Amino acid sequence: MEADACQGCLGQTGGVSGIRWVLHVDLDQFIAAVEVLRRPELAGKPIIVGGRGDPTERAVVSTASYEARAFGVGSGMPLRIAARKVPDAVILPVDQEAYLAASETVMATLRAQPGASVQVLGWDEAFMGTETENPEAYARQVQAAVLERTRLHCSVGIGDTLVRAKVATGFGKPAGVFRLTAGNWLDVMGSRPTKDLWGVGTKVSGRLAKLGINTVAELAAFDPQNLVPEFGPRMGPWYAELGRGDGASVVDDSPWVARGHSRETTFQRT
Repeated sequence: MEADACQGCLGQTGGVSGIRWVLHVDLDQFIAAVEVLRRPELAGKPIIVGGRGDPTERAVVSTASYEARAFGVGSGMPLRIAARKVPDAVILPVDQEAYLAASETVMATLRAQPGASVQVLGWDEAFMGTETENPEAYARQVQAAVLERTRLHCSVGIGDTLVRAKVATGFGKPAGVFRLTAGNWLDVMGSRPTKDLWGVGTKVSGRLAKLGINTVAELAAFDPQNLVPEFGPRMGPWYAELGRGDGASVVDDSPWVARGHSRETTFQRT
């Protein structure tokens, strides 16, 4: 969903005083970027990080640099398949301590921004809540602060809900800023397949398609109660809400407790 970062600002003015915005900050190719900082000679090369760095072992890809992604390598892919796709790739072992240390520095930088509440989602992403007259300028300030402190680039999605901010980030990558609000949500997302929504994967989009719902606009217009027979009384209305980009707009800054990183390591069978 990458696009020119300025597109998110077309026809919009910076917010007015008193408006609370949600920002979604997502570090670009985080793990690969941390590895490049440690080994600058890897810059510009296809990098694959996974397991113990041995494609003959049973392991999955934790992350891949943009250069490797161009060959179709993605997170969760078996490492041996990724190695076949990119024979010249540099394959590195997972170093969780290094990534955690970099992440903690990033999150501390976010919390240091004026007026910010921060909700950590994982090593490489977080929501920020802030009140500002110009959310784009604030987002650029955040990007500059993270880059200065960590030498890592990030993309920022701006929204009036958590859902819209999260989806907006994809349009800003890499290292850009994009805004999605109630005013431009359907213009930007309406014609896109439902699987492009945060929280709707291939399986759910397939079930929606059986109901004649193929696009975000169709989901947004669908009667939520008509989704209940297929998805239940809680999930049915929730999917309809996702289609509209609605939902929570308050960032929860409760301390984040890591629940593990199951994608990062696949253990050998003995």
